[in-house]
Parts: sequence; structure tokens; C-alpha cells
Amino acid sequence: MVYLNITIPEDLKEELDKEVAQQHTKRSTLIQKAVRTYLELKKRQKDSELLKEGYTEMYEDSKKMVDEFKDLDEDSLKYVD
Repeated sequence: MVYLNITIPEDLKEELDKEVAQQHTKRSTLIQKAVRTYLELKKRQKDSELLKEGYTEMYEDSKKMVDEFKDLDEDSLKYVD
């Protein structure tokens, strides 16, 4: 375990203390949970952005493939009853 000294505004400390009392926990425990939650949300945001990029690339590749075979598909439909 590592000890840190932090500085926060007085109003934030008061809110923190209220929450600590309601949760029957310690300040450090609540701050640890808050930091973990923040970091997890940032990770999820990054993962979502990577997925979006991947899906966008897949869409572009699929669109190119459809365009490449469009003439062939139209030609093949001439032989379908």
C-alpha cells in the first residue's frame, strides 16, 4: 500500500465525508473505489472507440467488395427466372 497526500476543495471534502458516513467506510476506501471506477470507465471508452474504428474499417472494406462485384451480380441476375 502506498500513501498519498492530496489536496481537494473544502466543498468536495464535505461531500466526501457525507458519503463516507452514509457508506460506513473510510475516505481512502471511497477514493480508491472512485479512482478504480474512473479508470475502468476510461478503459471502456477507449475500447468503444477502438471497436467503432474497427467496425468503420470493416464497413468500408465490405462496401468496396460489394461495389467490385456489383456488375457481376447484375450480369448473373439475367439468368435467374
